[in-house]
Amino acid sequence: MLPRALCRYICCLPLALALVGCASKEEDEAASGLNLAFIPKTSNNLVFKLGFDGAEFGARSLTRETGRAVDVEYLASPELDPVAEQGLVRQAIAARKDGLLISCLDDSLTAPIDEAVEAGIPVITYDSDCPDSKRLGFYSVQAEETGAKSADLLASAMGSGQKKVAILTGRAGADNLERRLVGFTDRLAAAYPDVTVVATVHCLETAESCGPAVENEIIDQYPDLDGFFTTGLWGLSAACRCSDSGLSCVCDDGQMPHWKAAAKAKLKTVAYDSLPFELMLVEQGYVSALIGQKYFGWGYDTVRLMHEQLTSGKVAGGFIDSGFDVVCPNNAQQMSANWDSANFSEPLSPACDL
Repeated sequence: MLPRALCRYICCLPLALALVGCASKEEDEAASGLNLAFIPKTSNNLVFKLGFDGAEFGARSLTRETGRAVDVEYLASPELDPVAEQGLVRQAIAARKDGLLISCLDDSLTAPIDEAVEAGIPVITYDSDCPDSKRLGFYSVQAEETGAKSADLLASAMGSGQKKVAILTGRAGADNLERRLVGFTDRLAAAYPDVTVVATVHCLETAESCGPAVENEIIDQYPDLDGFFTTGLWGLSAACRCSDSGLSCVCDDGQMPHWKAAAKAKLKTVAYDSLPFELMLVEQGYVSALIGQKYFGWGYDTVRLMHEQLTSGKVAGGFIDSGFDVVCPNNAQQMSANWDSANFSEPLSPACDL
């Protein structure tokens, strides 16, 4: 006969093993964590680096809050290359990431996004959408609304009377840029019949391509231009020299001299984005207003939305409006301070007044 204590041990052993098994399973789930991929259009753009900062901060916050590790990998091509971006999406699928956060260079990303979803990997797009894909949701500014606001700002800066305006935009087929352009031109046609768009020029969304496009194809071709609108920061990026971090810049008269001379005369400029070099151009009087996007939120908010989807099945469906900032001379210094402190949570004050 076995000793009574040993009998009790043997009788309880199955329950103890079961409890150990449950604990091990929970520990394994916690240890495995969630692995996401943040895939921007290119690594060669400060706004996407800030977006990834937001993604990393969101992941760290969720790890502390939930006790389950959340990791975000940055997968980016150094160039604006749709084939390269498609390859990065497929790389993330092969790595069995739990969720993907993607800024679509163009609609050629639709097929790999659908491949991810079919493989059981949910996708949220940010900044630029693939609207015909199977992605869950799209986080961004409202493109047509901000395009229309840009038209209002430029018209206000130019004043009344007959005016001529030129537009610089990026790659054809980029969903966000196309819709900004539509919002801008539709608003001009509806509300400002005295304003004529004399040229719409495309560039490759780099300083090397867009600077000469502004100087040679817009300013030199239309010396009597009253207004200039660009749908992205690259439209003005050749006007300054910045450090590798993008936070320290010099904007002198030798950079984009034709545009700067026109701006000192009568040309009014409105542009998208609110990077440090653009804020310097506002403070120097070259730019009338900027449309600032929620770059940090591209990562921070989408990571949290994806976490909700993966852990509770709360679908981040359809369009998710990030909101936007309007920057002009009376609040540019506050936005500059936001960059210095890396804190973009407070609304700009005072509101833009042209």
